[in-house]
Amino acid sequence: MMKSTTRQVLGIFWTTCLLPFTVLQLVRAQGSCTNPRQNSGLCMSIYDCPSLLAVVQQSYVSAQDRMFLRDSQCNNGYGRLPHVCCPIERRVLDTTTARTVTSPTRSGGQQGQQGQGNLLPSPPKCGPHSFSNKVYNGNDTALDEFTWMALLEYVDRRGRRELSCGGSLINNRYILTAAHCVIGDVEKEVGSLTTVRLGEYDTSKEIDCIDDDCNQPIVERGIEQKIVHPQYDPADRNRVHDIALLRLDQPVVLNEYIQPVCLPLVSTRRAINTGEILVVSGWGRTTTARKSNIKQRLDLPVNDHDSCTRKFATRQINLINSQLCVGGEFYRDSCDGDSGGPLMRRAYDQAWFQEGVVSFGNRCGLEGWPGVYTRVSDYMDWIQNTIQP
Repeated sequence: MMKSTTRQVLGIFWTTCLLPFTVLQLVRAQGSCTNPRQNSGLCMSIYDCPSLLAVVQQSYVSAQDRMFLRDSQCNNGYGRLPHVCCPIERRVLDTTTARTVTSPTRSGGQQGQQGQGNLLPSPPKCGPHSFSNKVYNGNDTALDEFTWMALLEYVDRRGRRELSCGGSLINNRYILTAAHCVIGDVEKEVGSLTTVRLGEYDTSKEIDCIDDDCNQPIVERGIEQKIVHPQYDPADRNRVHDIALLRLDQPVVLNEYIQPVCLPLVSTRRAINTGEILVVSGWGRTTTARKSNIKQRLDLPVNDHDSCTRKFATRQINLINSQLCVGGEFYRDSCDGDSGGPLMRRAYDQAWFQEGVVSFGNRCGLEGWPGVYTRVSDYMDWIQNTIQP
């Protein structure tokens, strides 16, 4: 039986590429055909054609690839609809050039490659939007939404494991998080940071499913190196430069449910304006529970920085321009357990970009008290100079 993850992607493919051909009838006979590049093939179910199925299963399907898939449809095939002209030699032509490329296997994700760890991806290789484009139960995310989200796992003195802070995958080897999730009070109050969990949705289940759609098993990686920003001081209550990188002990194999977020590179960044709506996501405290089992999302407005600075000054906290204030609405805020997670927006090429790292606030969800986030764009030079292959 085919995995439901494939069914989900194929549902998108069916809608965007083959909807005009739903009148095609299932034919028992296997027919010969010619694909858009004039290569000979057999007309069959796309589920039985690994080369074209692999194109559909990519995290991003370009307009050119969609056109190639659409033009590959045929009407004398066999097996499950939709039918496509599958190259006989099990090789598929690159849709942008004349060269042939060997198709990936059905189960293969994008491999983490050595020597590429120092590269930050740009759209369309990062920040993919949810295929399902749904929000479940109010603030619950979709199963394939914010696929860069990471959970950090700690071990206390008794050997007990606990999930606490969040983070985000920025390439196949690095996690971006908050410095206070790595050093300082967290080591005494929670434990030693040991593991990063990726591909998580519902922490109460081994395999996460919504209706008939299920994601793949979670991926856990050890931490090879913890890199806290050199100017961060865990004893400073202003919590400036609250940002850190975690180098994983081995590259991550990317798949439909594990993809990196885009970062605001000079070529893709844009100004963040007061009142603009950004999105925060995590498994932190909700109004009804200490922690949420299901990954949550919350839309919040950017707060005026000068007003926010004056507000926190009444608590003897001095903010700098590299800190971003967001929210300030009653019961709408990031909270305990969200620390280190991403503050995001859809921007260049409609991809998701991480603009902030959850840092701190005056408790949670207090009217007039915004949450404070580390502004990622101000630390791009440090990030790019720090990450290694």
